[in-house]
Amino acid sequence: MQITYMNGKRLKLALLAGARRLGENVAFLNRINVFPVPDGDTGTNMAGTVQAMAAALSASPGASLAETARTAADSALMGAKGNSGAILAQFFQGLAEELERDVRVSTRAFADAVGKAVTRTYGALSKPREGTLLTVLKDWGHAVRRVSERTDDFLELLKTTLHDARASLERTRDMLPELKKAGVVDAGALGWIHILEGIVHYITHGKLKEFRDSPPEGFAEAFEETHPDSPLSESEPSAFRFCTECLLEGPSLDLTALRDRLSELGDSVVVAGSDRKAKIHVHTDAPALAFRMLEGFGTVSAQKADDMELQRRLAAAPPRCAVLVDSACDLPEEERLFLRMERVPLTIVMDGVNYLDRDGLSSEDFYARQRMPGVALSTSQPSDAAFRRKMDTLLAASREAVYLGLSGPLSGTLEAGRRTAGARRDADRISVIDSRSISVGYALLARKAGEAAAAGASAPEIERLIEALKPRLRLYVAVPDLSGLIRSGRLHGMKGLAARAFGLRPVITVNEEGRADSAGMYVGAGNGRAALVRMLRKAASGRGSASREPSTLEVLVGHADSRAEAEALVRDLRDAFDLAREPGIVDVSPALALHAGPGALALAALLPEDPVR
Repeated sequence: MQITYMNGKRLKLALLAGARRLGENVAFLNRINVFPVPDGDTGTNMAGTVQAMAAALSASPGASLAETARTAADSALMGAKGNSGAILAQFFQGLAEELERDVRVSTRAFADAVGKAVTRTYGALSKPREGTLLTVLKDWGHAVRRVSERTDDFLELLKTTLHDARASLERTRDMLPELKKAGVVDAGALGWIHILEGIVHYITHGKLKEFRDSPPEGFAEAFEETHPDSPLSESEPSAFRFCTECLLEGPSLDLTALRDRLSELGDSVVVAGSDRKAKIHVHTDAPALAFRMLEGFGTVSAQKADDMELQRRLAAAPPRCAVLVDSACDLPEEERLFLRMERVPLTIVMDGVNYLDRDGLSSEDFYARQRMPGVALSTSQPSDAAFRRKMDTLLAASREAVYLGLSGPLSGTLEAGRRTAGARRDADRISVIDSRSISVGYALLARKAGEAAAAGASAPEIERLIEALKPRLRLYVAVPDLSGLIRSGRLHGMKGLAARAFGLRPVITVNEEGRADSAGMYVGAGNGRAALVRMLRKAASGRGSASREPSTLEVLVGHADSRAEAEALVRDLRDAFDLAREPGIVDVSPALALHAGPGALALAALLPEDPVR
C-alpha cells in the first residue's frame, strides 16, 4: 500500500512512535555520550524533549498538518533539554515554519520543508560541528530530497532514507576526535536514528508498538566487545562546567546578537526558536551572569544550570547509591563536587521575578538586593520538573539514590521532593530523608551521607546513618540584624521592640522536630561570635558527664555576607576545641539569609558519641 501524502493525523502518530522508540533507548545513549561534553545525559535530554512533544500531541485534538507541526515545534521548544534537545527543537521549529499553510504535503514538498528546516537548524548554532546530530540531519535531508524525486510513496521514502541516515551515523565515528578516541558514534545522532526507526515501524505496521531496548542491529554487540566499561570513564572534563538553559521571550528578539553575546560567555551555543520566543542553550562557568545578560533582551524563565563536571564524574564511576540535596544545604562547593552530590535549587523570588538559588543568582547579587529598601524577597520550593530532572540524572548513573532534604517543618521543599519521587515508575529506587536541619547543620549530615555513598553504602544504610547522627547535631545561628526576623514574623510585636531596646540579639537553632527555636540571647550586635563558641562549649562538655572536657568535634561555619567574622569564628574554634578537621566556611543560602539577615553567623557541629549511652 502506498502513502502518497502526509497529513496532520499521520504526522502526529509518526512522531508519537518516534518518541516512544527514542524513550526506550535512553540508557544506551547516555552511556555513549562523550560529545560535546561527556556528561552522560544525551539520552535523558533528548527523551525529555520528545516526551514533552509527545504529551502535547497526545492532548491535542485531530488537526491539520500545519497545526500538528506547530504543536510539535512549540512543545519541543518548551521542553528542550541539553544540546541535542535544543537542536532537535530547532529542527521542528523550522519544519513547522515550512508547513504552516499546509493541510497535507507530497514527498517532494516534504523534502523541501526538511531541507529548509536543516538550514535553519545549522543557523541556530554559533559554531556548528560536523560529526554530530547536525550531520545526520543534513545527510538524511539530502537523501529525502534525492529519493523524493523518484517516488510519491512516503513508505518507500522513509524506509530508504533510514538506511542513508544509518550510514551517516556510522561515519560520525571517525569525524570527531572525541568519538574516534572513544570508538562510538554520536549519541545525539543515534537518538535521531531511533526516532526515524519508530516512524518507519509505524508506517510499515500501522501500530504504535513497543520496541525492544537496543540500538541498531549489531551495534550493541560490537560496542560491548570493545567497551566492557563505559567510554566516559576515560573522558576529559568539559571546558565549561554548567549546561545553562532558559526560555527567552520578547517582542523582537535579535537571535544573531544573542548568539554573539552568549559566545562571549562559553561554547555550545544554541539559540532555537523565533524572534518572539527562543530556547537558549550555552555551556558556561557563569550561569548567573548569562541569565543577567539575557534579561537585557527579554523576559527570562524556565532557568536551569546542570553541573556537567558532576555528571561526568557520576557517569564515569557510578556509585551504588547517589545523594541528592537541595540548595538549602550549605556544604562548601568543592566538597559537594568531590563527593559527587547532585543539588536541586530552591527558587528565590525578587519583586515577582524567579531566580535559581546559587545557580541563577550569585551571593553578591543576592546580598546587594537584600540591602535595597523596598525589595520584596521570598523563597519557594523547587518545581516537580526540577526535582525530576535531578533524580533522572542520578538514577541514570546509579542503582539507587537518596534525597536528603531541608527540614520538612521549615519548608515545603522536602514534601515536593517526596511527591516527585513517589510519582516515578522507579519510586522504589529513591529514598527521601528529612535532615530535620538547615544550612550548615544540614550540610554536616549531607557530608556524612556523601562519604558513606562514596564508600559503597546502600540507601537503607545511609538512612540509618543519618538517623543515628541527628541526635549529635547542633546548629546555632547568631542574628545581629533583627529586621529579617521581624519582617518574616518570627520575631514580632513587643518581642522585637524589647529586643531592640535592650540590645538583645537571638541565637536561633533547630529543635528535634525540625522547627526553628531559640537557643538563647546575647547582648550587642558584635558579640555573636562569642555566644556561638560559648553555646557549643556547653553542648560539647555536656556529652557523657558535666566534668568531661570537650572532645573531638566536626564543625562547619556559614555566614551571610560576613566573611571576616566567619574567619574569626574559625580561629576561635581552633583555640577552643579539638577539631576533627579544618572547618569549612560557606555563604549561607537565601533560605537562611532571608530570615537571619545580613551579618548572620551559623555554626554547626557533630558532637562525639556519648560514651554513657
